[in-house]
Amino acid sequence: MATKKLTDRDEFPSDPFKVFQHSLMVEMELAKMEHEKTWGIDRVIDLVDAEFRRKVNAQRERIWEASQARDEERLEKAIKGMIAAYKALTRWAVESGIEQMPKIDCMEHRMQDGSLLVVVRDRTMGTWYEQFRKEPGARSIWTLAELEVVMNGPTLSQVREIKAALPGTQMVSVEATGSSGFEDMNNDIDISKPFRGTKLFDTAAAETQIHAQGGKRGR
Repeated sequence: MATKKLTDRDEFPSDPFKVFQHSLMVEMELAKMEHEKTWGIDRVIDLVDAEFRRKVNAQRERIWEASQARDEERLEKAIKGMIAAYKALTRWAVESGIEQMPKIDCMEHRMQDGSLLVVVRDRTMGTWYEQFRKEPGARSIWTLAELEVVMNGPTLSQVREIKAALPGTQMVSVEATGSSGFEDMNNDIDISKPFRGTKLFDTAAAETQIHAQGGKRGR
């Protein structure tokens, strides 16, 4: 699988500038991840003063300008400057006594529509996640207690019983495909209204006959 992803990502013949750019961007991304691992995503940048924030944003813009100009020398300087900016943000956070990101018990799942499903242990963890993990894009955060409410619904209660009786079973999405064989039949019965048709079977008389025979049905 990893080989396939690498192959899908590679472009040949390679663009020397893009290869150079990618190698530098990896270093900047590592510096960014190291900072956010301790202080949270885009949290410190929201806490510094306006002038500090302006300088960091200006440094990001220099990277974009150098990339657009395909200028390797300017790009290298701009990215090194951004790495220095993350170090400066870290120093400011330490000197200002900013609270570090606590350990958040959570699980994340990228759904088919691109949104992020997050499951946290409790409401406190959910609040921390919202505070420290300010990632862009649609996401929904669920606590275990909230999932319990969903699981106790009538449909999922039956699913839980099945999974308990048959360990290893998996719940999957199923979409109706093909014809059922009834599409070409005329539907002349409207179940939304009381039935007004002719009575075909006298059920009361049938029940009387059964009781007369001692509850035995004819074979």
